[in-house]
Amino acid sequence: MPLLSIEFAVFFIVFLPLYWAFARLPQVQNVLLLVAGLGWLYRIDPIFAALILVYSSVVYLISVLMFSENENIRKFWLGCGISAALTVLCFFKYFDFFRPIIQQYTGQSAVIDIILPLGLSYYTFQSLAYLVYCYREPKGDRFEWHELLLHLSFFPTITSGPIIRAAAFKSIDGEQAGALAQIRTKQARQLIYPALAVGLIVLGIAKKWWLAGVLAEGWVSPVFENPAQFDGWGVLSAIYGYTFQLFFDFSGYSDLVIGLAMLLGFQLPKNFAAPLRAINIRDFWDRWHISLSTWIRDYIYIPLGGSKKGFGRTQLNLMIAMLLSGIWHGYGWSFLIWGALHGAALVLLNCGDKIVGRNALGRLKIGKPLAWLFTFHFVCFAFVVFNSATLADTEMLFSALFANDKGWNAPLPTDLMLLGAFALMLLLYPYLLRLFEASVKGLVKLPAWLWFIPITLILALIIVFAPSGIPGFIYANF
Repeated sequence: MPLLSIEFAVFFIVFLPLYWAFARLPQVQNVLLLVAGLGWLYRIDPIFAALILVYSSVVYLISVLMFSENENIRKFWLGCGISAALTVLCFFKYFDFFRPIIQQYTGQSAVIDIILPLGLSYYTFQSLAYLVYCYREPKGDRFEWHELLLHLSFFPTITSGPIIRAAAFKSIDGEQAGALAQIRTKQARQLIYPALAVGLIVLGIAKKWWLAGVLAEGWVSPVFENPAQFDGWGVLSAIYGYTFQLFFDFSGYSDLVIGLAMLLGFQLPKNFAAPLRAINIRDFWDRWHISLSTWIRDYIYIPLGGSKKGFGRTQLNLMIAMLLSGIWHGYGWSFLIWGALHGAALVLLNCGDKIVGRNALGRLKIGKPLAWLFTFHFVCFAFVVFNSATLADTEMLFSALFANDKGWNAPLPTDLMLLGAFALMLLLYPYLLRLFEASVKGLVKLPAWLWFIPITLILALIIVFAPSGIPGFIYANF
C-alpha cells in the first residue's frame, strides 16, 4: 500500500477520525499507530513485520541492559547493540554483493534471493541513535517495548524517513522534541497547523507524482537508458533532470510525510532547504537530506574525532564519513565513488578555506553566482555516477555529453523549455516559497469544510498533467 495510492488515501481518511476520537488518551492513539504500522508492513510482506518485531525486541533488551551507572557496562552493551544492528543491516543490504562469493564457495549456481526489508536502513539508524542516547544518559527516560516498536515502525516515516531521533535534537528550525517525548506524552495531542499540513501533503504529491514523474518519463529514463541516441543538449537536460527528479521525489516524499505526521500531532524534522541553491558543497550538505547528513555528522564524523584532532585528521574523518554515506545507499562501486567525490570536494573546500579564507569566492562581486554554478554542476555530474548501475554506464553517458556524434546543434524546443524551467525555478525560488506560504494563509481563512474545493481542484490538475501510474519513491530502495 504505497503512500501515493487510493488504498492509502482511503485508509488515512478512515483512520484519522478514529485516531482523534481518543484525543485525550495518547496511549490509545499509540496503540492505533502501532497496529497501523505493523499492519502496513504485514500487508507488504509478513516477514517485514516479523523482522521489525524481533529487531525492536533486541534493541529494547540491550537498552534495558544498558541501564547502569557503570560506564564500562554501558559501553559493552552499546558495542553489542551497534554490532547487532549493523550485522542485520549489512546482511540484507549487501547480500547481493557477496552472492558470487557464496556461489563459488558452495558450488551452487542458485542462491536464495534476499529482499531488503522496507525501511530497514532508516529504522537501523534511529535505533543506533537511541542506543547512543541510552549510553550517554543512563538515568534518562527510556522507551517501553511497545513505544520503541512504535518509534521504529511509525508508518509515515517507515518508507524513507526522515530519520527522527529519540532524544531532543537541534534541527534547522531550532531545538526540536524527539520521538521519546512525543510518543510518551501524557498530554492530549493537538493537530499541528492543519492548513500547513494539508499544504505540505498537496505540495508533496505535486512534486513526486507530477514533477518527478514527468522528468523521469520524458527525459531522464530515455537518455540514461540509451544516451548515444541524443545530442549534447538532450544529455545535459537529462543530467540536470535527474538531479531535479531526485530532489522532487525525495523532498516531495518528505513534505508528504511531514504533513501526515502533523495531522497525527507529531513533528518531524525538516529534510530539505533549497539544496540546489547551495553555494558550496558544505552548504549543499547542510540543505540536502538533512536528517541523514546530521546523523552522519553526529554519529560517525564527530566520534571519529571531528575537527578536534588537527587539520589532516579532520579531512580523513570527512572522507570516511562521506564514503560511508555513499555505501549506505547501496553496495555498488557507483555509490562508493559518489561518496568519494563528495568527500574529496569537502576536503578541497576546506583546503581552499585554509589558504584563502572561508567563503573567499563568495566575497567577490560575481563570486557567489560562480560558486553556485560550480556547486550545482558538481552535484549534477556526481549524481550521474550515483544513478549508473555500472561504471561503464557512467562512461557511456559522459561520452554522449562531451564526445557525441550528434554534436551540440541548436537545442530542441523541449530541451530549451526544460532548461529554462530549471533556471526559473532556481531564480524564483524565494517567490515560489512566498506563493506557497500565501496559499497556506489563504486556506486558513477558508472554513475547514470548504477546504476540499481547492484541494480537489489542485489534485485534479496533478492527475491530468502527471504521467499514468503510481510511481514508487526512489529513496525507498536505499
